[in-house]
Amino acid sequence: MLRVGIIGLGAIGREHLEIYRHLHGVEITAVADFNLSLAAELATGIGCEAFGSAEALLAAGLVDAVSLCTPDHLHYADAVAVMDADVHLLLEKPISTDIVEADDLVARSEASNLVVMPGHTLRFETRYLKAKALVESGSIGPVIHGYVRRNNKVSVANRVNGRTSVTFFLGIHDIDALTWIAGEKVVAVQAFSSGQTTADGKQAAAIVANLRLAGGGIVALEAAWALPEGYPTDIDARLRLVGERGEVVIDVHDFGISTFSEKLSYPVPGAPIYGAPQGMLYEEIWAFVRAVRGEIAVPVTMRDAADAVRVAAAIDRSIESGGTETITY
Repeated sequence: MLRVGIIGLGAIGREHLEIYRHLHGVEITAVADFNLSLAAELATGIGCEAFGSAEALLAAGLVDAVSLCTPDHLHYADAVAVMDADVHLLLEKPISTDIVEADDLVARSEASNLVVMPGHTLRFETRYLKAKALVESGSIGPVIHGYVRRNNKVSVANRVNGRTSVTFFLGIHDIDALTWIAGEKVVAVQAFSSGQTTADGKQAAAIVANLRLAGGGIVALEAAWALPEGYPTDIDARLRLVGERGEVVIDVHDFGISTFSEKLSYPVPGAPIYGAPQGMLYEEIWAFVRAVRGEIAVPVTMRDAADAVRVAAAIDRSIESGGTETITY
């Protein structure tokens, strides 16, 4: 039986918890959150121990593996603590918002015998997997140009409350998906932010960036958390890559399903199948568990995740400098 803990019990942490509850051969033995009363409430419901910090959970020696779902700016310190405790780690994206920290996590993970896997969920979404296969097959040809976007509602920015930039919170999904699907690294960026800010005034409401790929192609990236609360979907995302022989397009703004009662809505699919969760996060967590068991190789590496951090950091630097930023690996 694999003993698992969840550190950080916000929205994404609670999704991890619910998925682990349905995995065969997995037992949730501990949860942790700075809001100890929340951790205790959830722990009571599943019959495990509750802690008020990552350090306390790890010191108890109750887990073989953890999902680390704390806010972005806490990822580095918490991830180091997990690896120092000799515990396998599924680390939510981004692995850090700092390049030096990201590289240190790569070095620590590669020097260990642990499974340390970053949580880039789009690599487990069927449409993105198909796009990857099409590009790899050569049917699209080398990428000439493209476009990726990810927009969220204003309430997401309010919840994040200035703890990270829209580039790292949203854009990093598509940075990783782009480079993975295209099979090329980003070598230069030029980016701009909107004059409008989030409600707290701490972050730009939107950014756009032009990305140059190593093979010469160019891709525009858009990331924003400015959609009004009445917008019919929580996520408006798109990917389009045009190659020498064709193109691939993914459009998930409406998920292929719509409802209308008091207003139009595009609900995110993923209803449980006969009581069990499904979807890309389920597939990501199941892959992590299988990697810990030695059944498969780790499908996403920390080096992949650090490369995405490099690009995101270059975008934010370009916004500050107003110039083009080159990226070295």
